Amino acid sequence: MTPQALVAAAFALAGLGSAGVAVFHERRMHRHRQPGVTYAAATLRRDGGWRRTDLFTPEGLRHQARAARFGMMAVALWVLALIALVAWAE
Repeated sequence: MTPQALVAAAFALAGLGSAGVAVFHERRMHRHRQPGVTYAAATLRRDGGWRRTDLFTPEGLRHQARAARFGMMAVALWVLALIALVAWAE
């Protein structure tokens, strides 16, 4: 493998790990819905239930913030992987 491919693969794998952590926290967030709030009521919304204390407990909102942070990190790492492939193309 070329150094270019190794760097791109490392960024892509790190992005995959970050996405996995984001999904983990997203699932945990739904364990902390307010009583009576269904999964559909919290998820199928235009605003996605972002920072809504009527939908999630404070612990659920903390998981929501972590999921967003790791999700954005995954996107950034995947973009870096793409840049590594394109910028070092021979």
